[in-house]
Amino acid sequence: MSWTENADHALRMLLENMVAEGLLAKQVGVDATPAQIVGASREMLLDVINCSLPLARIMDTSDLVLHAEGPSVKDASPKLNAFNWLTSTAERTIRRMSGNLFDLSSRDAKHLSRALDLRLTGIARGSIYAGFSIETPAPDLIAPEDEPIILSVREALRQLPEVSQFIQNEHISREINEFIEDPALRDTAMDALYRLSPTGSVGIHTIDIASPGTRSAKLSQRERIVLREALLSPKGGDRKPGAFAGEVREIDLDAHRFHLRGVAGIGNLRCAIGNIEKNEAKNLIGEYVRVEGDYESNREGKPRLMMVHSFEMLQRDSQPDLV
Repeated sequence: MSWTENADHALRMLLENMVAEGLLAKQVGVDATPAQIVGASREMLLDVINCSLPLARIMDTSDLVLHAEGPSVKDASPKLNAFNWLTSTAERTIRRMSGNLFDLSSRDAKHLSRALDLRLTGIARGSIYAGFSIETPAPDLIAPEDEPIILSVREALRQLPEVSQFIQNEHISREINEFIEDPALRDTAMDALYRLSPTGSVGIHTIDIASPGTRSAKLSQRERIVLREALLSPKGGDRKPGAFAGEVREIDLDAHRFHLRGVAGIGNLRCAIGNIEKNEAKNLIGEYVRVEGDYESNREGKPRLMMVHSFEMLQRDSQPDLV
């Protein structure tokens, strides 16, 4: 039974009980007015109409639902800056996560990210519930071969509540490596959860995240700290030393990440900057670069995530010896 069906059932039961109470009062000779009969169930009826039904629709139509709690959203009139933070953070995170996945699939990330049809499926009371979904873009916006990657983005978004279950008090459980075997996808999911975790600066202290068929999970400043440390010093699976060459077109300085594009025999490789200074990293943009460090592969043995320890800029016609 869907959330909407449950809410409809609750509404029907309340209405049937009201009718039954009126009939019973008539049978036993009690002179009850319609107002008295309705009054007994009025609060429950309003709760279903104002809260349960809108929330049910969100839960049934969303790929991701965020429930914000804190002093700025505790009543029926949340502060506008808190609401704006929630929706804008969700949009930026989903688009950045999508762009990363497009990049890893060697697709045109900028074009597909702009074409991504991101919807607000609704808002509901109870602090703030906000639902978000990814619709398939119009056929004239994407090529047919790009449709499967849009579906994979939706799947990755729906998976976030389950990924957050691996956040422990001070570290990320190693079991996450089995849940998401691809280290680049795992790293991307953790980055998305970090960005969704509240800072507390706008009066939102916790974010509950949920998606169809999953348990909700809570994100707070504690989870944000754990995720930040995990992203700065990834503790993935088995790593091997190696070096790869490719092009760097942009760098996420907040996440300390970039994608090395056009790596021979690999495609695009997600890289963690590690101990390289941000100003130094900026010089990599637009350059053909050789990076050296430790990399983690997927199940097929393909390098997917690289912890960069050093780098050097190359001439594009150079052919470095790579391991």
